[in-house]
Amino acid sequence: MSISAVRLYHLVTALPETIGNALVFFQSRETLLVEVVDRSGVSGWGETWALPHAAAAVIESRLAHRLLDQDAMQVGRLWHDMCAATGGEGVSRMAIAALDMALHDLAARLMGVPLATVLGGALRQRVPAYASGPFFKPGGHPYRDFEREAAGYLEAGFKAIKLRSGLHPREDAAIAAKVRRLMGEDGTLMVDFNQAYSPRAALDASLRMADSRPLWIEEPTTPEDIDGYRLLAGRVETSLAGGETYGEARAFLPFLSTGSMDVLQPDIAICGGLSGVSRVAALAELYARPVIPHVWGSSVNLYAALHFAAAQPAMPAGAAAPMPYLEYDMGPHPLFDALGRPPVNADGTVSLPDGPGLGITPSPAAFAPLVGTSREITP
Repeated sequence: MSISAVRLYHLVTALPETIGNALVFFQSRETLLVEVVDRSGVSGWGETWALPHAAAAVIESRLAHRLLDQDAMQVGRLWHDMCAATGGEGVSRMAIAALDMALHDLAARLMGVPLATVLGGALRQRVPAYASGPFFKPGGHPYRDFEREAAGYLEAGFKAIKLRSGLHPREDAAIAAKVRRLMGEDGTLMVDFNQAYSPRAALDASLRMADSRPLWIEEPTTPEDIDGYRLLAGRVETSLAGGETYGEARAFLPFLSTGSMDVLQPDIAICGGLSGVSRVAALAELYARPVIPHVWGSSVNLYAALHFAAAQPAMPAGAAAPMPYLEYDMGPHPLFDALGRPPVNADGTVSLPDGPGLGITPSPAAFAPLVGTSREITP
């Protein structure tokens, strides 16, 4: 059970329409898929999406050869070794995240068990999911399609929706009220400001939308602004969420120790992989806070988050279903189309796959049209 190859695939594809949030618009999707191959021919898959070219360079120059000929089952030891070899900061954390995700998937496949099993065991077979969208669109009012798209999410089975917001406090409150009316009293509403506001503007918007009863307000201001989070935490009743940009567990500690972050949202593809996010979960448990991974990139990250959420303890938080939830990206998504996405059940949940590892096996032939560059690293 030793590693024989590490394969890198940089996927990039144009979107059928430009979408975005209050901070940025984008016209394409891209990610770095990583395949770690055991000598028996079994592969494990991981990814990182934020800086795919830079992460690929770190993997190729500093990390891949540290994995070759190593025991694929020694996931924890290999994670510590990769952190020691790079310092475990910045883009190296993203490179480690992709490899660690792939190593977890490979270990589960070699054992013939679902990924959730090697994460401690599934506590549930269905995970409540929230529709992450709608997104802003250029060339008109950014909220112009929100009601129609939100109605479509509800028709698809979702019971929870996370709105992109942060345009203007008055307009934010208005669109939140409209979606709340669509959902009814039993629906679960979340709001994402995407770092677009100063703390005072975020406070204004948060107070205005209180009647719509959002479960949380995500990234109300810039990720490092602990004083801004503290300001809001002292003035609003709605929970505050954040952390998708953090590369390690200790970045959450100042927010936890001051009581200014209620929902922790590390991204498995950024925060050191499943080993890194498991450390966030251990820290969160000390403060009785839920961990709900941020999901972007491709289906690999989505399925990793699904298995992680299935293995987390339930935490009632005032919504129809207890946390944790699964973030389900509802934007146009050719990467999901190429790799496959889990169906949403009629009750707004997503079922945990019962196959080994992630429960999906990416096909290089299927995503070949999206490959910008690829590389295989062998002994």
